[in-house]
Amino acid sequence: MRQAIGLMLLWSGIAGAQQAAITALPPGELVLRAVEATPEVRAAEAALAGAKAEQRMRQLGSHETQLTVVPQQRRIDGGGRHYEWEAGLSRGVRWPGKARLDREIGDAGSEAARLRLEDAHHAGARRLLALWSNWQRASAALALQRRQVALWQRDRAAVSRRVQLGDAAGRDLMAIDAALAQARATALQAAAEQDDARLALGSRFPGVPLPEAAQLPSMPPALPGTDQAWVERILARSHETGAIEALARQKDAEARRARAERLPDPVIGVRVLNEQGGRERALGLTVSMPLGTRYRGAEAAAAGAAAMGAAAELTRVRRDVEQDARRAVATARAMHEIWRQRGEADQAARASAAKFERAYALGESDLADVLAARRLASESALAERRANVDAIEAVARVELDAHERWHRHGSGDVSVGTAWPAAEP
Repeated sequence: MRQAIGLMLLWSGIAGAQQAAITALPPGELVLRAVEATPEVRAAEAALAGAKAEQRMRQLGSHETQLTVVPQQRRIDGGGRHYEWEAGLSRGVRWPGKARLDREIGDAGSEAARLRLEDAHHAGARRLLALWSNWQRASAALALQRRQVALWQRDRAAVSRRVQLGDAAGRDLMAIDAALAQARATALQAAAEQDDARLALGSRFPGVPLPEAAQLPSMPPALPGTDQAWVERILARSHETGAIEALARQKDAEARRARAERLPDPVIGVRVLNEQGGRERALGLTVSMPLGTRYRGAEAAAAGAAAMGAAAELTRVRRDVEQDARRAVATARAMHEIWRQRGEADQAARASAAKFERAYALGESDLADVLAARRLASESALAERRANVDAIEAVARVELDAHERWHRHGSGDVSVGTAWPAAEP
């Protein structure tokens, strides 16, 4: 409860800083806090901690000092019993090239885990954007349907009065009742869809409070800049590509490490002997090294194949990221143009409906014409609002992929993207 109140205050404070204008998208700081609390991000944080621990392990190496103590008794016929002991200290020694490769492997693994964490943030922000946009569509549809219900209720009262005065036929009132019932049913369905969208967003991101209704600008912003510039920016800043690149470097270093392991590490030690009750003593140096390279050769071959696979995966990811970037930019351009066309259609449909309503009021048109025009106007208005949300989501998606929105920089600042117009109340 305390956290929810704090997030609500944060929302209010940011909104107040923006001259109390609620925009079509939630504040960046609020989004990042909600994303950071998701289990996917928490799992990526744990994976990063594990990668850093493995990095330290590789820096230190797996060789440890080994102590050997052998107490024993020796019995000699006619010579009595002698207490003897043997002790030794030994430790494996990495060749210098192997130590360097181990550090390279650990550094690449840590970098890959860090970028996977960043990518988990990015994926969470994408999911939040999609769920937020779904709720906006449902909320905008509900607002329109409720206005339609209010409009039909007003018209029914007017038609009922005309029927009582003998200025309209009873079938007109029946048609209005049917249209009103249909509008109420559609509004109930829209309310259910909005509740479902609100539940989906709230269950996935409980730290993002929703306003009472969607607040959409009258004109969604177009994507600034050139398509190629956006694509290059997305490719250069892609966490997914960076993580795969780091993984490919790690696999390549592991393959070189496996080849280097064909020359085993020696184990060097010191050995002390005390025999025949101390009458014989010895101090020696021990050196041991495994023999046989068939297993190590097969291990090197397997590591080399894994490195080749990682390089191929990097090529595939780069191709897919570029394809997705070009598709996202093209979609942003297309969605804005679709919204423009939907807006023109909406204006024409509203003008047509108003014309038929005036004609009906003057007795120059039938109610059926008014119902058809009103239905077309309702459908056009709904299509325009949905296209508005689609255009906002498409532009925000490009900015999000380019780290121009909802991204925390090293300085702690949060990128907010391009300037968005204030939403309509």
